Amino acid sequence: MKNMSTWGKSQAGFTLVELMVVIIIVGILAAIAVPLYTDYTEKARVTEATSIMGAIITSQKIEAQRTNTFYTAADIAGFRARGIDISDVRYFGYSTAPDGVSGGFTVTADATADFSATPGGQITFTYDPNATPSGSWDSDGTVITADMLPGAPTP
Repeated sequence: MKNMSTWGKSQAGFTLVELMVVIIIVGILAAIAVPLYTDYTEKARVTEATSIMGAIITSQKIEAQRTNTFYTAADIAGFRARGIDISDVRYFGYSTAPDGVSGGFTVTADATADFSATPGGQITFTYDPNATPSGSWDSDGTVITADMLPGAPTP
């Protein structure tokens, strides 16, 4: 006859309670990780936009050295004529124009629907040669917050 005290010990596996604990832990980790990942990707997209805007800013300053004026561009062809290829951008649309008030220029990046599920989002760089400092970054504060912009203090 089989010994009854060893009967239950030969079976291996997890109890329902152990499985539920693992599922709860994985759920908590996912609840923390998804918002952090979303924030990280939005910041990376803003960094891409500000670097492209940096190329446009440099191009505007070179144009002012050559012709003593700033140019207007709001499409791929307008920027390509200045040596800036934005044909493969996905998350922002770019435009630049002289600012008749300050004698400088403004560069704007408007977020597309691919940027975020939340609509809106704009980054603006304003160059004013008479101001100190001469350039300033700004956002509309909806999806793109001030801490995502260049020169912003890190939280």
